Amino acid sequence: MQRRFDISLETRHGHEVYTVAPRSGSSAGNVIYFHGGAYVEDIHRWHWGFIGRMVERLGLKFTVPLYPLAPGHDCAAVSAFVMAVYRNLLASHHHSRLVVMGDSAGGGLTMSLAMQAIAAGIPKPAGLVLLSPWLDVTTSDPVQQSIERVDPLLMRAGLKAAGRWYAGAMATDDPRVSPIHGPIAGLPPILSFCGTHDILVADARRLARRAAAEGVDIEYHEEPSLMHVYPLMYFPESRRAQDRIVGFVRDIVAIDSRPDHAVGLDRDPPVRP
Repeated sequence: MQRRFDISLETRHGHEVYTVAPRSGSSAGNVIYFHGGAYVEDIHRWHWGFIGRMVERLGLKFTVPLYPLAPGHDCAAVSAFVMAVYRNLLASHHHSRLVVMGDSAGGGLTMSLAMQAIAAGIPKPAGLVLLSPWLDVTTSDPVQQSIERVDPLLMRAGLKAAGRWYAGAMATDDPRVSPIHGPIAGLPPILSFCGTHDILVADARRLARRAAAEGVDIEYHEEPSLMHVYPLMYFPESRRAQDRIVGFVRDIVAIDSRPDHAVGLDRDPPVRP
């Protein structure tokens, strides 16, 4: 990735924040990406691979905060850190040029950040992209029991334990921890994806229903028989999802369509950029 992009690293509040930018330069906007991992796992190589593909196709900078992890840190600490990162970006970017994106726990953090920005009276991001978002750490939706039988990646017991660690002193249904329990009115446009062989599809469906009922602009795509975070992968359905993400972000930040660059798209990047 260092050969393909301009990469910088800062330490903010004791934690790493990477910026991955095209070598040609970018001024149209910035995407903040929150990685998944149930709030307990560090960023993985498939996250960097996806980020690299998006940077090449969009020509935008991606800011990748490596937020503190549970059980050593809880939601209060994580929220304080990501809000500080967001405020810092607002100082140099107009909010209409900021998009927030995340997968799994990072998708929940994406939505939580937008809700906290609205509650704090600061400008909200221009759009949200949620990839198999974990929006309810209680993992209590009854439909998840039957979906778990076909989910090859996630188990409710492990998620519940991680959710309790992440909540810390907060209730697990506190909207900062589980944003599906908070007010969604006023959220920016949302693009959301999930597969039917993913227990978190219950969360994605609940958000889609609430958004439709409460007037929030959402585009939701659900793929039959696909697993957790499939948009990060290399399936045909993954590539279609990536095409939709590119179109959505381009529309949000009002950048012109441009030919996609295919150089290096199939290489696995290292765990660190």
